[in-house]
Amino acid sequence: MSISGLKLFDCIHLNAVQMIPLFILNEGKPTSVLLPKLCWKNSDLKTLTEKLYEISTSVGYGIQPNRSDYFVHSVLFIADLSCSKTSEFLNKASKQGYFKSPYRWLLLDQNGNSDLRILNDLDMPINSDVVVAKMIDPNQFLFIEAYKISETSHVIFSTRGTWLASKMKLSDNFNNSLISYGHNDSYNAVAKNIKLGVIKYYTEEKILSRRRRNMQKQPLTMANVITDSNETRKHLDDRLYLHQDSITKMSYMVVKICFEMLNATEKLLFTHTWGYKDKNGNWQGIVDHLLKKEADLGTLTIFTQERMKVIDYIAMVGSTAVRFVFREPPLALLQNIFTLPFTGAVWVAIFVCVLSCALFLYITSKWEATVGMHPMQLNGSWADVLILIIGAVLQQGCTLEPRYAAGRCVTLLLFLALTILYSAYCANIVVLLRAPSSSVRSLPDLLNSPLKLGASDFEYNRYFFKKLNDPIRKAIYDKKIAPKGKKPNFYSMKEGVEKIRKGLFAFHMELNPGYRLIQETYQEEEKCDLVEIDYINEIDPWVPGQKRSPYKDLFKINFIKIRETGIQSNIHHRLHVGKPRCSGSISAFSSVGITDMYPAIIATLYGMLLAPAVLVLEIMYKRLMVVRQNKLAKSIEFST
Repeated sequence: MSISGLKLFDCIHLNAVQMIPLFILNEGKPTSVLLPKLCWKNSDLKTLTEKLYEISTSVGYGIQPNRSDYFVHSVLFIADLSCSKTSEFLNKASKQGYFKSPYRWLLLDQNGNSDLRILNDLDMPINSDVVVAKMIDPNQFLFIEAYKISETSHVIFSTRGTWLASKMKLSDNFNNSLISYGHNDSYNAVAKNIKLGVIKYYTEEKILSRRRRNMQKQPLTMANVITDSNETRKHLDDRLYLHQDSITKMSYMVVKICFEMLNATEKLLFTHTWGYKDKNGNWQGIVDHLLKKEADLGTLTIFTQERMKVIDYIAMVGSTAVRFVFREPPLALLQNIFTLPFTGAVWVAIFVCVLSCALFLYITSKWEATVGMHPMQLNGSWADVLILIIGAVLQQGCTLEPRYAAGRCVTLLLFLALTILYSAYCANIVVLLRAPSSSVRSLPDLLNSPLKLGASDFEYNRYFFKKLNDPIRKAIYDKKIAPKGKKPNFYSMKEGVEKIRKGLFAFHMELNPGYRLIQETYQEEEKCDLVEIDYINEIDPWVPGQKRSPYKDLFKINFIKIRETGIQSNIHHRLHVGKPRCSGSISAFSSVGITDMYPAIIATLYGMLLAPAVLVLEIMYKRLMVVRQNKLAKSIEFST
């Protein structure tokens, strides 16, 4: 910033040189002093600079507009209202935003009668730190704070404290370690230094934002998102129609309390969206209202990198979540339940047991064939043993059996073992037929599952489904939400919840209104197997505000108080419903469908297809044997 020079002030009270260093020390903040247009004599400026260097405070005489914002919190401007053209300098500084936080100002009124109406034209928001040092007499300065609640409001003056001169000579060696702090009987801070004097504060709070909590009925505006029903405008602070616009209601209830704590007047705006860029790059909804300074706060909003560049997130005043919700699919749909009752080791043990019994039966049948034969007796071949083993495994029996004790003992043990295994197997199958599957717990599981997917028809769903481009999420959207050539699967909340109830459908929805609708419409047993999967993977939304809003600190402090006192938790419990819980003792009848019996049906079909092939092979084998017998008979007849 280049500002024309000001006419140097002819003289300066030496007490001002003592007051300024003590004022800086008492602030307790890192400070770099700027004296861009201080119209003092060079000798006075030199004396002031020396004293500031002694307290490790740097001094500059020009403003660097391109300086990083990282350092601006330490800048303290000093100007003398008695100098000529000070008004022009202050107006130019105000237009360039140098009166806004975190810059600090110390305006010297050494005549004690300067016209402070000059401050009416300055942009000094409520979080600005502007102090007028008004000389009461040569040995006393009165510190007066000046700020505005809004750009158009009048200037508010309040007394911060008083500086009293020390009786010591200014030329004495200065030692900044001789400063001490204390409190008088009325809790007002006192700073003393034997070289610089005494500062007595009249404020009970040192933090600006805690001293300026009274907005004096200044209007503050909140932008609210209405997506479900216009009736929400009439029921923002009651418990009617809780399934409609729950995020908006929760945000409003907390913000309303914050406005009351600030003694501000509430104004409301309504929009249909949180804020996204259109095809022309223009913001819509809440973000647009905040950018145009039409609103001070908005409804809870999810963090995005684009939004963080143009708005500030103030505080988390509530929690919500948007996730895929579905009923656990039956286990039979995802796995072959007929292989699950036994572990791999048990299946191997069963195979070894059956094979051993088959070997023993073959040996005993061979021996029995040498002793004698009977029409119902095993003839000692592997074919008969195989038929007997298959009959035992399938609990069917066989027409041919061993005739002696050894073979019958083996057969008895085989049938007894297989009967016990069969009972355990059937009992497990009955349980597994209705058992839910726990194999769908992540986004890859969801993508590869037979579940159909859909989402609630809100703008944030359409935005995030297209915005998140990692392979898994993109595949979920392209293959299951909006496949090419088909209408995207976006449904109303009522339609989506009903599809969840019917099963094999995952619905991406806001949990609070969705679960409330589930509580009202589902049977008790239908609530037992609900599962959530996070798709967006975002932290809880925060209340948005204007970028570098002068009210930001006031909002944050009051939101923290609301949270710490439990009011926010109370509002959350009043408006939110958790994940539905079933009683756990209700068991409902459920029929077994074709899907559950699919492996058994497939096995039956394979058996039906295999049976004719086996029959053809048996017929061909029989005819082959007949041909061979005829040839053998002819050869014997020819030889004789």
